[in-house]
This record gives sequence, C-alpha cells and structure tokens, in this order.
Amino acid sequence: MDNGWVNYKDCVLNEEKLKEIADCEHIKMIEIKLSQGAKPGKGGILPGVKVTAEVAHIRGIPIGKDSISPNRHLDIGCVNEILDAVDRARNIASKPVGIKFVVGDYEWIEKIFIEIHRRGIRSAPDFITIDSGDGGTGAAPMALLDNVGLPLKESLPVVADLLIAYNLKDRVRLIASGKLITPSDVAWALCVGADFINSARGFMFALGCIQVLKCQMNTCPTGIATHNPHLQKGLNPADKMVKVANYVKNLAHEVEVIAHSCGVHEPRLLKRHHMRIMQANDVSIRFDKLYPYPDVKKEFLKQKK
Repeated sequence: MDNGWVNYKDCVLNEEKLKEIADCEHIKMIEIKLSQGAKPGKGGILPGVKVTAEVAHIRGIPIGKDSISPNRHLDIGCVNEILDAVDRARNIASKPVGIKFVVGDYEWIEKIFIEIHRRGIRSAPDFITIDSGDGGTGAAPMALLDNVGLPLKESLPVVADLLIAYNLKDRVRLIASGKLITPSDVAWALCVGADFINSARGFMFALGCIQVLKCQMNTCPTGIATHNPHLQKGLNPADKMVKVANYVKNLAHEVEVIAHSCGVHEPRLLKRHHMRIMQANDVSIRFDKLYPYPDVKKEFLKQKK
C-alpha cells in the first residue's frame, strides 16, 4: 500500500501514522478501500517519474521509484477480517470507518451482514461505498475497465435492499460512486437508496480533463495528471477552482430542483416511487415496482446492542 498510513516495505498498517493523520481536524472519516471501479482486482500503479520529493513525503514512498500497491489488503482474507480491520482502524482513529468496494458477487456481502449481527450492531462499518464497475481512470487496464465488476445500475439497488433486509439501513450509511456526474444521475442514486454521492469524474471534467487515457504516462496535455512543468502550465488553479466550485454548486442546485419537482423538501427525501425507468419496449415502469423494497428478515428484526 502507498496511501500514507501503511508501511511501504512490508505492507502492514502503520498505527502511529494512521493516528497522526486521523488527528487532523479536516479528516472526517476513514475509508478502507477493498477495490475501485476502474481497476477491480488490481492495485494502484504510480510510476516513478511522477514520484517527486513532495509526493514521496506525503505518501511515505521512495523518491523516483515505481509505487505498485498489492491488489488486496494482505491482512484481509475473509468477512471476519474485514470487520476486524474496521474495528481496529476505528479504535485507532476514533472516527467513523467504512469500506469501499466494487460488487462482483452478493454472497459475501450477506455474510458480512450476518456476521455483524452475530458480533453486535456496533461492529458494522459506519458506511459502505459502492463503486461502479464502469468507473474510470486513464491508468486502468482495458481488460478490467471493460469487463470486471458490476455497474452501479445493478449493484446499488441490490446492496440497498440487503441493508434493509438485514435491518442495517439506519446503522450503515450507503455511498454511491461511479459516473454520477449529472443531476439526473445523482437523483437516481438518491431515489435508489444512497445517502451520499461521490463524484471523481465530474470534478476532473470541471478541471478540464479530456480523457486522453494516459494518466500514468506523465504526458497529460491539460496539466492535470502530470508533473511535467511545461504541461502543468495548462492547469491554472485560480481559474480552475472557480469552474470546479461552479460545477458543484450548480449540480447541487439542479438536484434540488428535481427533488422539489417531485414534491419533497430536499434531495435525501427522494424515494423509489419518485422515479420511472424506461424499458426496452419504450414503456416506463415505476422503480419501486421494478425494485420493490424488501421486508426485513425476521431473524434480524432484533438487533444486538
């Protein structure tokens, strides 16, 4: 791992570094990334040409050397160890801790929820981030980008239903991530059951990304994904920060417009019955008919404290 709070050489958690980072007032929560949409099943790849002295200091890695992260956490191999990692990080950081993953299969998610009830409801992660299998980065291998991981359109409704079925909806916040860059996309995710929305692609477009798909090559012509001084001139922070701020402001406003048009006071009150999905036969169906809310499983109606 090369994320700053894992030792570079032996890939184990650096508890002192995590505590130091978590003590920063700007850090609100800790996320344990199991996988991400652009390259599920493959670790991070940061070429040495982009590892400047500043980057090396921040991330705790050698200057000028390729930083290749493992494709998994070496201390996590089953659902029990996922919850152990959440508990460990939460005890160290004293802040909310969640997990992020791309869904490829649902069975293991149900096993996590069952184990949470066995251990007690407090053992649950504070949030779950579902990333889409069609997420993007120019550094992703095309075989993974095109073929591995389920898209958010399928995975988000199912995970939202599982949280309800296992009586965990009020305990675990659900975050949606993956190509949610327009007001309609964000409103859709909120209707399905997401509590929050992450958008990386939208911010990149606001910065001026033109999707050259060479992020790892240090040749980004817009100056975003490069440390080449000549190319970096294309990224003017004073100009770009205004565009990013305008993107966020207008995105939020348009989502609010959609919510108000549906008769609710704010976007998080959007529900599945507020949305209709166009089918292949050009006839729409209300989303709560397509994905009806499940009943809570009887064995999980009573939650352990």
